[in-house]
Amino acid sequence: MVVRFVLPAEPLRPFVQYYFLLHTRHDQRQLHRAVKPMPPAPQQCLYFYPRDAMRMFHYGENRDLLLPRSIVVGPQVSRIDLHFAPDHLVVCAAFWPGGLHRLLGVPVKELLDFSVEARALLGPAVAEVEDRLAETTSYSTMLELLENYLLRALRRVQRPMRPVDRLLPLLLSAGRASDSLDALAADACLSARQFERHFFERVGLAPKLYARIVRFDQAFRLKEQHPELDWLSVAVRCGYYDYRHLVRDFKEFAGVTPPVLLAAETAYAALARP
Repeated sequence: MVVRFVLPAEPLRPFVQYYFLLHTRHDQRQLHRAVKPMPPAPQQCLYFYPRDAMRMFHYGENRDLLLPRSIVVGPQVSRIDLHFAPDHLVVCAAFWPGGLHRLLGVPVKELLDFSVEARALLGPAVAEVEDRLAETTSYSTMLELLENYLLRALRRVQRPMRPVDRLLPLLLSAGRASDSLDALAADACLSARQFERHFFERVGLAPKLYARIVRFDQAFRLKEQHPELDWLSVAVRCGYYDYRHLVRDFKEFAGVTPPVLLAAETAYAALARP
């Protein structure tokens, strides 16, 4: 298994949080177990699948979907389960809040809880990236192809960065995401109503719902990184009132309790481990 997290070039850092590459292979006996739970997360992403086709189960739509070679993922509020193919390769750009909208002009407020084929949304330049990714075996070249595409998109960005755009990445901190709407608006030099409108345009969700997703994601990641912590400690550290408050968000965003989601993630991680 190959896993890489890479920071973008300096000009792209106001838009792109990181690049992610994963390449793993499963034999036929493993495929029925090669399922990774993907509950909602704050990042919105551009994904490429240069090898075998991926399938996913979307809990919000209650159906299986076969993914095209590239997709744009907008704001998510439902869990999906990824069903991995024998030769699974993903190359991804994860954007800061608002970055997908500002850099690529994606109408994120129209992509609530679903993904769309990148070629249909972003045009033929994406098809060229798809083809070139499929032709190379160099992971470094794959990441360069993705970055070069985004650098070309950067040259087309016309709108200057506003105070609200500088504030949005800070909301990946649970402390800032839970600030009052008035406090966030003041930092962005906007009225509360203006802030909410700009936020929805750039992120595709209301600020309060987005803050809940940030907190939920941080709780799950904290438990993954520190399995010695009990769930009550995780809840308190991430700003929940108590364990029941944490469970409510897990059931809404992942469809299961915290231990069940963690067990599903652990099972896939053990399968994928080389």
